[in-house]
Amino acid sequence: MFLLSIGGGAVALFLAVALLAKKERHLAENLLSITLLLQAFDLFLRGYIEGQGYRSFPFLIGLDRSLPLLYGPILYLLAASAAGQIRRLTPIHLLHLIPFIFHLLLMAPFYLKNQATRIFLQERYIPGVAMLEPSPVFLFGLKALVLLCYLIAAFAAMARYERLLREFYSDIERHALSWLRLLFLVPVAQCLILCGSLLFHLLYLPWFVRINVPGGYYALHLLFAALAGMQLFRSPGRWRSTVDIERLLEPEPVEGTEAKEKYQKTRLEQGLAEEYRERLMHHMEETRPYTDPLLTLPQLAKQVGIPAHHLSQVLNGLLGMNFYAFVNGYRIGYAKELLGKADGPANVLEVAFAAGFNSKSAFNTYFRKETGMTPTEFRRQTIGRTEGGGGEKKKAQ
Repeated sequence: MFLLSIGGGAVALFLAVALLAKKERHLAENLLSITLLLQAFDLFLRGYIEGQGYRSFPFLIGLDRSLPLLYGPILYLLAASAAGQIRRLTPIHLLHLIPFIFHLLLMAPFYLKNQATRIFLQERYIPGVAMLEPSPVFLFGLKALVLLCYLIAAFAAMARYERLLREFYSDIERHALSWLRLLFLVPVAQCLILCGSLLFHLLYLPWFVRINVPGGYYALHLLFAALAGMQLFRSPGRWRSTVDIERLLEPEPVEGTEAKEKYQKTRLEQGLAEEYRERLMHHMEETRPYTDPLLTLPQLAKQVGIPAHHLSQVLNGLLGMNFYAFVNGYRIGYAKELLGKADGPANVLEVAFAAGFNSKSAFNTYFRKETGMTPTEFRRQTIGRTEGGGGEKKKAQ
């Protein structure tokens, strides 16, 4: 475990420095580098404890007990910044340090003890008499609870981001945070380890046994760093593809304060909504704007001559779907039309691009979801039926 801790800490530190060395960095990259630095320090502390380095330098004893309270806040801020909900850090975000500071204050009496006492408390555990931290079982549960709450908030932020993407974009694949959600499964596993350890301690271990963070928790630090490193080196511009959702949600500028307030409160009347719907459908059928793979709701609204917020109301209110589903519904319909033609594009990839999809994988996934079959199966079935029908007509004649 000592070598794993030192080696894992070195890997996390290298990745953090590599991120910080970039000239232009997204806020999320800065927060990820801080996360990696914390993990590197945590792993080095684990090696420091495992290798008994505290015997010659006891001043770092106890810090490993406080660090878990930093991961929840930093992971939440990372997710929120990647989801475009936080543009920059402000003093108000320091409130997330309250659990960590609270724990440090509880540990203050330990830090004031002499070196020999610190070493003794690290190696011995006598409940109620000789302890590193007061109420260790309660605080262990608090650490697991804080991490759990922040992870729930982080996943909620990512879910909101991807839900809003569907309201504005027709190609969410470039902006989706599926890779970040995958990365966050590592701290989820760490949270489960903490909760499982607490439950096992309460149910099966005697009260005089110290509760410690299991080694698997630290091994997952290395997995987190490895996954983050692979993603960042494979797609170095990944953070630039995220969208500032909060800016998209800002109301369009209107001259005058009164006009702006009226604009924000105005709801679309039924008659005008129907008119907008008809205009929209005519535009979709006649000009096929959905063949543009980068089409966005503001662009379509400008083409049709409808305010963007009114177009959103028409889609969600009258048609009962978001922008992503609306546009891709037309793309699938056009793709089916092309696949049903015997003289249509021979290559499925050509059909995908012609219909407005920017990748074959996205086209295949969405097509199968809508039709229950692959594009190739649909073409074989449709053209086969057409040729079969033509053959029967010739036979009858």
